[in-house]
Amino acid sequence: MITRYVAATVFLTTTAVLAGCARKPPEPVKTPPPVVLVSAPLAQRVNDYEDFAGRTEPYRVVEIKSRVTGHLKKIHFKDGQDIEEGQPLFEIDSRIYRAQLDQATAALGKAEVHLKTATDNYDRVKGLYDKGSAAKEDYDIKSGDKAEAEGDVNVARAAVQLAATNLRYCTIRAPFDGRLDKRFVDEENLVKADDTALSTIVQLNYVYATFDVDERTVSRVRKLIEQGAVTSSREQPRIVQIALADDDTHTLSGLVVFTSNQIDAGTGTLRVRAEILNPKISRAPWYMLSPGQFVRVRMPIGGPRDAILVPEKAIGSDQGQKFLYLVGEKNEVVRRNVRVGQQYGQLRVIEDGAVKTSDKVIVDGMLRVRPGVEVNPKPAPPTKLSTDAAPAAPEAPAPRLKLGPGSV
Repeated sequence: MITRYVAATVFLTTTAVLAGCARKPPEPVKTPPPVVLVSAPLAQRVNDYEDFAGRTEPYRVVEIKSRVTGHLKKIHFKDGQDIEEGQPLFEIDSRIYRAQLDQATAALGKAEVHLKTATDNYDRVKGLYDKGSAAKEDYDIKSGDKAEAEGDVNVARAAVQLAATNLRYCTIRAPFDGRLDKRFVDEENLVKADDTALSTIVQLNYVYATFDVDERTVSRVRKLIEQGAVTSSREQPRIVQIALADDDTHTLSGLVVFTSNQIDAGTGTLRVRAEILNPKISRAPWYMLSPGQFVRVRMPIGGPRDAILVPEKAIGSDQGQKFLYLVGEKNEVVRRNVRVGQQYGQLRVIEDGAVKTSDKVIVDGMLRVRPGVEVNPKPAPPTKLSTDAAPAAPEAPAPRLKLGPGSV
């Protein structure tokens, strides 16, 4: 009885399993096409450029030294103070030089009296000599005395001028408007003429941005000059754009005023210098730039040209090959290999004409698609062109700037 029960149970179980296997599987749920954001390529005139790292250098810097020897009696400034041209900075003890001036002045007076006496004697003898009443020897003696007295006067006048100059040098004045460093010597110390450094002064209303241009760029620019595509900076001012270390955009401009006459064999670069009008901080009485500051220099290469740009994030890379994903007429994904150019803000130039302004470029959702897949395109927010791509040449930084002698 038990055996029949077990057999019936096995039979029913097997029947149920076979019936389940014969049941038709459910149809898979069809997923909607993935949503992607698309944008049309932008047609814009751009100006090619090269970026270089540079440093600011002082427009003028002078190490202040005394031209006379003496003890330092007075310092007229505070360390780091901004001063104006002609403002007194240091006072050297002037008592010795004032006494030398008095001595030289007295000697000049004595020489002038001697000259007057010698002149009167010469005039009397000359009158007699002209009448034939004086000997030729007397005339020659008085003439020589007069010439000697005139020489003594000239020597005395030079001594007075030298003493007056030394006395004037006892007050050391600022050679130009600028900012002083700290003082290197305290009061009552002995200062040696043309030897003891007292401080340094730097002119800050202008600064230089010095940067090195690689040999490849130098050759490229010179070939463009030879082709007539660009004008040499010897004939037309070349404007460069300057960005500070913490700036994303180039907010300043400078004028190329110097290029070296040879390429550095060690680095393969050409030293270039641009002059910048140093802007003042609106809420403080000092300047934005200081010598020795790091800057990024953007130098335009060639003239403005028409270009097609796409958002940088739309560009993919496959083993070094750059490509774009486009949306076709039936909303299918199409891959298109491209050759990219320079970047302007969030946009990148497409050089080979692989895309047109009528195309739909996928800018968001590239990881969810592949070529041939149907997608649901949505318009992406417009991407603005960086102001650095503007082709118009900026105005010269300041009227003071002159045409530079650069060769690039």
